Amino acid sequence: MAKVTIGGRTYEVEVRGDRVIVDGHEYPVTVREETGYLTVNAGGVPYRIQLPPPDQRQSGMEVLVDYRPFTLEWEGRLGGGPAPRERQAPGAAAAGGAKAAVKGAVTAQISGKVLRINVKPGQAVAKGDVLLILEAMKMENEIKAPADGTVREIPVSEGARVSEGDVLAVIE
Repeated sequence: MAKVTIGGRTYEVEVRGDRVIVDGHEYPVTVREETGYLTVNAGGVPYRIQLPPPDQRQSGMEVLVDYRPFTLEWEGRLGGGPAPRERQAPGAAAAGGAKAAVKGAVTAQISGKVLRINVKPGQAVAKGDVLLILEAMKMENEIKAPADGTVREIPVSEGARVSEGDVLAVIE
C-alpha cells in the first residue's frame, strides 16, 4: 500500500495485477503503450498519461494526465505482490534469487518478468546503457547501467520472474 499525492490530493493506493484499489475502492485497469505515452483505462475512464523516461521515474516527478501537468509523489510501495525481503549477506540468498548485498548490484525496483537481456558477462557498459528489459504491470521498463564498468554477472535469464530487490546484473 502506498500513499500517493497528485494534484494536491492524497490517496491510499494498492496495485493488484490488473486492479487498483484507491481509498478502499477497487477499479479494473488496463494499460496500453502508445508512441510517447500510455493510455490507462481505470474503471472505464481512459486517461492519456505521459511519464518521464524510466530512469527518471521517482517520487516528485512531473507527469502529464490528459495534457495537464501534475506532480506525482508517493510513500511506500506502489506495486502489488509480497513486500520486499530483507537484504541478505552474499552467499546467504535463498534459491529464489540473489539479493542486493553485492557490490555493483543492479536490482529490480519492482516485481516483474525479464523480457530481454542485452548484455553478457565480460561486456563493457557505459552509464545509461540498457542492460535488460523488465516487464512489470504490463509496461516494459529499461534497466540501465548506473555507472561505467564491466558486466561481471547476469544472475537472471530471459523469461525469469523476479521480485523487488532481486539482483538483475552485477557491474564492476
